[in-house]
Amino acid sequence: MKLTKTVILAAAALTTATLLTAQAQAHKPGRLMNLDLSDLNGDGVISADEIRQARENSRAQMLSQFDADGNGELSRTERKAAKKARRAKMLAEHDADGDGELSDEERESAKAAWLATIELQLDVNGDGELSDAERAGFDEIKSKRGDRKGKHKKSDHSEG
Repeated sequence: MKLTKTVILAAAALTTATLLTAQAQAHKPGRLMNLDLSDLNGDGVISADEIRQARENSRAQMLSQFDADGNGELSRTERKAAKKARRAKMLAEHDADGDGELSDEERESAKAAWLATIELQLDVNGDGELSDAERAGFDEIKSKRGDRKGKHKKSDHSEG
């Protein structure tokens, strides 16, 4: 039974990744989860600065969508509304069994689909392979984000 469930979830993950990839290709290039990753300077790669710019644009879009009182900041209530909208979108896109919750497997499937779509966007030359140069900006962002997260999380690892 577990093998069947694993096979079904793997198929769902593949289907989701395929659909997201097709959706990303069918819509504005580089459009994913409110990120518009574009090679702004035309150098053939999406740099860390270009990713940061996309994130800033995404934040501005979220602010314009959820800042109900127009004060330029999201209040606790407005943040809750944004979180509720993100959750509804995630459920609509990734709740494979339709139970209204995302299981660990469905979350992993969503993450895999997101990463596949990010890779599609980073593949600026469209050859289906990410060169070191194409991957460098994303790796830099990931590295800095990991460092920042590490300062706030308790380590599960003990020395010795």
